Amino acid sequence: MDNLLFDEAQVSAFRMHRHHLDLRAPRSRLPSVVADVCGVQAQVTAMARIALWARLRQLTVDDVEQALFQKRTIVKTWSMRGALHLLASNELLLYLSGLMPTRLPREQRWIEAAGLKEEETTAMIVDALKNGPVTRAQLVSYLAKKLGTKTKDWFDGGWGRETLGSNTSWQLVRPAVMRGLVCFGPSSGQEITFTRVDRWLREPRLMPAEEEAEDALVRRHLRAFGPADAKDLWSWSGVYVRRLRVILDRLRDELVEVNTDRRRGFLLRKDLPDLEKAASEPGTVRLLPSFDPFLLGHRDRDHLVDRTHYKQVYKEQGWLAPAVLVDGRVAGTWSYQRQPRNLRVDVKMFTAFNQETRAKAKEEAQDLSRFLEAPDMAIRFH
Repeated sequence: MDNLLFDEAQVSAFRMHRHHLDLRAPRSRLPSVVADVCGVQAQVTAMARIALWARLRQLTVDDVEQALFQKRTIVKTWSMRGALHLLASNELLLYLSGLMPTRLPREQRWIEAAGLKEEETTAMIVDALKNGPVTRAQLVSYLAKKLGTKTKDWFDGGWGRETLGSNTSWQLVRPAVMRGLVCFGPSSGQEITFTRVDRWLREPRLMPAEEEAEDALVRRHLRAFGPADAKDLWSWSGVYVRRLRVILDRLRDELVEVNTDRRRGFLLRKDLPDLEKAASEPGTVRLLPSFDPFLLGHRDRDHLVDRTHYKQVYKEQGWLAPAVLVDGRVAGTWSYQRQPRNLRVDVKMFTAFNQETRAKAKEEAQDLSRFLEAPDMAIRFH
């Protein structure tokens, strides 16, 4: 396998381009941008929307909602690391199949420990959804009738709170999601719903074979985040390192090994020409939200943020601060407060920004105020 040397700036420019952070894509390309960045973490809806805004020109909140609930070209589901993500609908089953060998046994062990059989509870959940989307409360009620006394401890705190009972009800749904049978549907007031994938998606597909899906998952990651190694893939996906090494070995004829100033990693051989010519316009500034895909693709993040500021970005319990990206590196953090007509943006700089960087950050904040439909914007630098 080749061993090639590239500097950090070139690798950063390559990744920025793959993530549409050097130049925003047209808003009509929303589903393909979601695919290009290997999904957008969606635990916090507002942050998922801002991640898309950072990559798509003239995007509106309505564009995102339309793609999710009318066109259904993107779909919300649990996937990488067991976290909630937006995925391109045409890649949903590919991702789930690639993750299934790791995730499904984990979920099954939990259910079996509760004295239930996963295949039976999954069949019940699919049956509960036969007439369309169902709220969490309706699903719990349906399962309670089917399972009787086994559900007596489920109602102690309401679904979604940190209690043993509510946790049980979440766990019963997860295998149906990991099997590609169920996804999140449209909200019903404040309640989320679940729906059947075969009824929800406009173009239902077949679940690809396990090896084919695993290989495709690794290719997609390397296309967006390469060069990367097995530990990066594990940190991003949650798939076990030993399994990832087997997949990388299967793909070895498609890969090259790339050296940077800091570390080595694999790149798809067909992406080498793009890396060789990668260059970015200096002074690119982007306001990235918490859990932005660009910040989640690698185990070691020295290429993104200096060690001295690491804990200001990557906080405890897996929380990430929104980040100010300047030329592909995190140069500060930011937060916002939104009132009906006002948006207030606060930027905490790691080192003082020059005038040009401040002006570009202000331009980004102005466009964010358009996106969030809060026409009066104020920005402060600390």
